[in-house]
Amino acid sequence: MSIADIAASAVKFVSKRSGKKLAKKMSAPPIPDHVVKTVSADKFKVGFACCEVMPDDLDTEIYWIAGHAMAKKIEGVYDPITVSAMWIGCGENGGMFMVSADCIGLTRVEVTKIRDMLSPIYKKVGCIGINICCTHNHAGFDTVGYWGKLPKTGKNEKYMNKLFDSICKVCHDAYENRTDGDLYVGTSHVPEAVFDRRPPIVTHDVLTRLRFVPDNGTKETWFLNFGAHPNTLGGSCRKVSADYPYHMRQTIYKGKNANVLFGIGAIGNVDPGDFCDDRVDRVRQQGECLGKAALKINNDEKLDCKISSLRQPFYFPVDNPVLAFLAQLKVMSSKRYPCEKGELGLALKSEMTYIKIGKQKILLLPGENFPETVYGGYASAEDSATGKGPEINPAPLVEIAEDENLLVFGVTNDMTGYVVAPNDFILHPTQAYLSNGRDRFDRSHYHETNSLGYNAQQTIADNFRKMVEIMK
Repeated sequence: MSIADIAASAVKFVSKRSGKKLAKKMSAPPIPDHVVKTVSADKFKVGFACCEVMPDDLDTEIYWIAGHAMAKKIEGVYDPITVSAMWIGCGENGGMFMVSADCIGLTRVEVTKIRDMLSPIYKKVGCIGINICCTHNHAGFDTVGYWGKLPKTGKNEKYMNKLFDSICKVCHDAYENRTDGDLYVGTSHVPEAVFDRRPPIVTHDVLTRLRFVPDNGTKETWFLNFGAHPNTLGGSCRKVSADYPYHMRQTIYKGKNANVLFGIGAIGNVDPGDFCDDRVDRVRQQGECLGKAALKINNDEKLDCKISSLRQPFYFPVDNPVLAFLAQLKVMSSKRYPCEKGELGLALKSEMTYIKIGKQKILLLPGENFPETVYGGYASAEDSATGKGPEINPAPLVEIAEDENLLVFGVTNDMTGYVVAPNDFILHPTQAYLSNGRDRFDRSHYHETNSLGYNAQQTIADNFRKMVEIMK
C-alpha cells in the first residue's frame, strides 16, 4: 500500500467518523419548498455600478493565486479585479440584484454574509433576490480557501472584507443609478471560443446578451454569458488577471461604451479557444473575439417587463472526503449537516435559483456543470467511461425546463465543484478523490476529484424538476 493509498483511506475514515458524530448531535432541519416571487410593470428600471477590488499592500502581503496549483504566491498584476452589479427592476415595484465578481468562487456561507450586509436595502427596495455570479477566474485571489499553503486557508481576511464591502457598494450604487428603459435578449454562436478535450465532446458555443437600453439615451448595460473557463494563463501564472472577461469588457467599451457584466455558463471541462501558443496573447484574443461577437448580435428580442424568481435551498450530499476534511479544518467556509445519502453521512446546504424575465428562463447553478448535463449529448454505452449507457443519467436540464434556450449561470451563489454525468464518473480505485482515476480507455479523470461526488447531477436535476413544477 502506497503513502497516497494510506492518506486517501485515512481522510475517508476521518470524514466518515465526522459524519457519524454530527448525526448524533443533530438532525438536518427540513427545507420547505420556497415560493415564487413576482414583480411586473410597464417599464424596466435598471441600474449599474462597478469598482476595482485590488489590495493596496500587494507588494508586502502574501496573497495566493487561485485556480490551479496550491501555495503559489501572487507576484504582480496584468489587469485589475473588479465587481459589478446590475439592478433589474420592474418600475418601482421591486426587482433583483445581479452581481458579477472576478473571482474563483464564493461559498454559500460568504454569499449569505453578503446578503445579510445588504439586508437593509433588500427590505427597503422590494428586492426579490441578490445573486452573485463568479466568473471563476483562475488568475485572481483565493476567495474559497484551498489554494493556500495547507492546512491553513488561502483566504486573506482583509481582502475578503474588502470584497464584501465592494459588492455591497456596487449594489447600493446600482440601485441609485437606475433608470427606465427596455430589456432585450440576443445570442451569437462563437465556436472558435470553446475547446473541449474530454469525451463526450460537447460544447455550448452560444454567447447570450441581456441588453438594457435606457429611455434617456445614457449608457446601455449588457450582461453576457458564455461557457468557457477563464483559465488561459495556466498554472505557471503568478500575476493577477481577470483573464478573458477583462479583454472582452475592454473590447465592448471601445466599440460601444456600454456597461458590461459577465457570468459563466456550463464550463465543466470547457476551455477557451486555442488561438495561439502565447498564453497572455491568447487571453487577449479570446476576450476580443467574444467582445466583437457581442457587438455584432443582431437578433435581439424585447422582453416583457415581468420578473419571477424562485430561490430553493437544498442539501447537497458530500461523497468527497478530501473536500469534507478541508472543510473540517476550516480551510474553506462551510456549514455541515448529517445526511442519509452518500458514503460520508454529510451534506452541505446549497441553493439554485430559477428566474423568468419575460419569456427568458434563467437557472443559477452552484457548480461547474459539464455541458452534456445541461444540454444533452451524453456518451453511449460503447463510448462512455463506465461502459454504461445514458439511461442511468438524469434528464438534461434543458429537457426538464422544456426550453432549449434555458440560460445557465454557473458558480453562482455557491461553489460546489464539478458536476459530471454518472455514466462518465470514474474514481481512482484506492485513492478516490485524491488522485485522478483512469477509465477503460486509459483516459485520466481529474474532474471527479474536485466534485462533491457521483450523486451531484442527480441532486441538481431532482431539485430543478421540483422548481419547474412550482414555477408553473
